[in-house]
Amino acid sequence: MNFQQSVPTHKRLTSVAMALIVAGAISACASTATNPDIENARSVVTQTAANPEVNRRAPLEIKLARDSIDRADAAWKNDHDDTEASHLAYLATQRAEIAHYLARSRQVDEDVKDANSASDKLRLEARTREAEQARLAAQNARGQAASAQMEAREAQAQAATAQQDALAAGRMAAADRAQSVAAQEAAAAERARADQASTAANTAQERVRQLEEQLRDIEAKQTERGLLVTLGDVLFAFNKAELTVQAGPRLDKLASFLKQFSQRKLLIEGYTDGVGGDAYNNELSERRAESIRDALVLRGVAPTRIITKGYGKAYPVGDNASSEGRAMNRRVEVVIADERGLLKGRGV
Repeated sequence: MNFQQSVPTHKRLTSVAMALIVAGAISACASTATNPDIENARSVVTQTAANPEVNRRAPLEIKLARDSIDRADAAWKNDHDDTEASHLAYLATQRAEIAHYLARSRQVDEDVKDANSASDKLRLEARTREAEQARLAAQNARGQAASAQMEAREAQAQAATAQQDALAAGRMAAADRAQSVAAQEAAAAERARADQASTAANTAQERVRQLEEQLRDIEAKQTERGLLVTLGDVLFAFNKAELTVQAGPRLDKLASFLKQFSQRKLLIEGYTDGVGGDAYNNELSERRAESIRDALVLRGVAPTRIITKGYGKAYPVGDNASSEGRAMNRRVEVVIADERGLLKGRGV
């Protein structure tokens, strides 16, 4: 007799129901777990969006950052895709930083316009004062001429008075000239400050653009271990640890990026495919990691920042049963600490 036929039907149904209950409980637990990258990014976006000036001057960038958070939540909760969720969380953080810089840049543009308006106002006020003073001087001269004609007998006294008035007018004119010079100097200082503010805004915008371009160039992605750059085995000859000529441009870009963040530590980890013995693969992966370290040091990266490790066959990212999978496993990973100094090695 078949064993399954001997088991009562109601017992088999009970077993199936229990399996479904356990699977549902496991799924519920997975759906309630949180992703630290998403939560950190959410905190950054919320803090940036809480600034009313950023909301007023960069609303589109804030929306893009929030959209990235929503997509990260969906990738984590619906698809359980940790890599995609972390990548989208990293994009949300970068877009929040871009919103901050754009808001600052646009505020500086407004300050430049205000500064120019203030300069124009100072020049107008100076010209108005000069015109009013000229008008008053002309009225005074006409009054003096009329008095001279009407009071001929007091000509001598009037002449003395006229001389005193002329001296006073000279002093007034000198004072007006000094005031005009001061106004011109103040206007020049305002223009210089406006130029400095405009330069600072342009510098901030260029910095944002350069960071985005460099991250694309080095093909970096944010992970829970830090910023990760993967270098494939095309940088090495078969079963060799010496770098090929083709490795130069890729390492130049990586070194240039690392030198901009000189305080951040980095791990260089070598890996091999599953072909060959453990001892040989461990030694080859270590030598390849050291070759990358030496190349970066030659390009100006401080050796005290670098830790190397060879893992051999461990931690494969592809299937060693296929040539494509083995090619993916033959790699060197460079892990760069984040802005908080977080750098997480394997097995930590």
